[in-house]
Amino acid sequence: MPGLFDGFEGYYLPSGDDIDRALATAVVALDANVMLSLYRYNAQTVTDVLSVLEALGDRLVVPHQSLVEFHRNRLSVISNPGAALKELRDALEKSRSNADGALGRWAQQVAMDEPLLVRLRGDLKEALDSIETRAIQVVPDRISPDTPSDEDSVLTRLGTVLEGKVLPKPDESDWSAMVDEGKRRVSAKQPPGYLDAEKADLQAEGAAGDYIVYWQAVLHAADLGKDLLIVTNDQKEDWWWRKGSSFLGPRLEMVEEFRKQSEGRRLYLLRAPDLLKRSKKALSVLVSPDSAQDAERVAFKGENLWSSDGVTELLSRLRHEGLPQAAVVEEAAWLGGIIDRAAVYEICGYDSSRMLRGFTRPTSRITLELQDEGSVPAGVKPILEALYPDDVRTSGFRIPDEVVDILQDEQDLQPLIRYLESRNEPVIQLVFSEIETILGAELRPVARRSNGYWQSRTNAMGRALTGCGYQTRGVNVAEETLNLTRL
Repeated sequence: MPGLFDGFEGYYLPSGDDIDRALATAVVALDANVMLSLYRYNAQTVTDVLSVLEALGDRLVVPHQSLVEFHRNRLSVISNPGAALKELRDALEKSRSNADGALGRWAQQVAMDEPLLVRLRGDLKEALDSIETRAIQVVPDRISPDTPSDEDSVLTRLGTVLEGKVLPKPDESDWSAMVDEGKRRVSAKQPPGYLDAEKADLQAEGAAGDYIVYWQAVLHAADLGKDLLIVTNDQKEDWWWRKGSSFLGPRLEMVEEFRKQSEGRRLYLLRAPDLLKRSKKALSVLVSPDSAQDAERVAFKGENLWSSDGVTELLSRLRHEGLPQAAVVEEAAWLGGIIDRAAVYEICGYDSSRMLRGFTRPTSRITLELQDEGSVPAGVKPILEALYPDDVRTSGFRIPDEVVDILQDEQDLQPLIRYLESRNEPVIQLVFSEIETILGAELRPVARRSNGYWQSRTNAMGRALTGCGYQTRGVNVAEETLNLTRL
């Protein structure tokens, strides 16, 4: 008679002891992102991770596709200290300007003596200059993109640990079958890897990379008749069964698939921070208590975020090719991150009969080019994500939050903020031309096209208005008038 979990094996949540036993006995397969994360860890964490991997012995394997993705993305993951320093300097200069303006406005409100204001501004400049000077003096003990391979300590140490542990490259027919199955799964939203749909047409395997990594590991463990534990830093729902921020285990479909393929064996997933936490009990490997915390920092930090330089270069290349996606990205930013279908058609001048299928391919292609050049980190979110509320028709596009912040920062709204802070009326009516006079610059094109630009509380204009204590009461883009009311 069947038991409680017979036929429902995917719903069984393994205990800590279950996972420790798997670490001690199962085949352990590495995803590419675990190897790439070695370039983001501090030196002690790198040593500890490699020690744990070495302790796995012959049970450790690397699917061939993992190694393909490691070499493909390695340079884009390696940090560039020069670019980081430039970004810091730009941020400090922006902070200096914003703080100086705020000091000036505060001084007016409290009737501060000019000599005291001068001293405060001097203190501010000294503090920010000190931060910049110390940053310049730091000599980064990091590998750079131009470090020769035989001088790359991570590469040489990883090579030693993985010697003889890389699974063979699939033959052409097997590889083609895996690619076809991976693409089918993306269309069917079957795990793992279907959230990589934007990678279609960018590589030979398209969006099937995650599936190929998974399936090579599955076949190897099944052939050996062993449980399989995949170590991955991928935290998306197309790998994990998640409840909020908790990672419960592999997707149920994957557990069932492996059980059938291996005649009853068990599939486990483990993130790198948890691998380090369990190394002492499961593998008798002592690691620094700080290493798991460092690995957790890398897992959740904004390492894979767009930078200002990366966004600027992507938009520049789109414009150079005469593509309208640049304008769509910019307008999405000015609208707070999401642009609807109608606005896209208006910007692009598309006929209503035209489909939006493939609209994100140019941005995905250029993103990959920039990643290959090391200008954009591997793993950034697509700069244009198609929204499918009914799973059929694109309703619009979303851009990453950091891209919204980058592009909204281009227009200086400080003159408008100062103007509104000087007004005490409960209701203010402005015409667009008057706002442009206050700003000393033209409004964004979207301001004359969309009420949402003025009504949003998430874009730069909306934050500026609410920060001054006002909200949009009414806007008429046809008559170019804006009515504001006190909050």
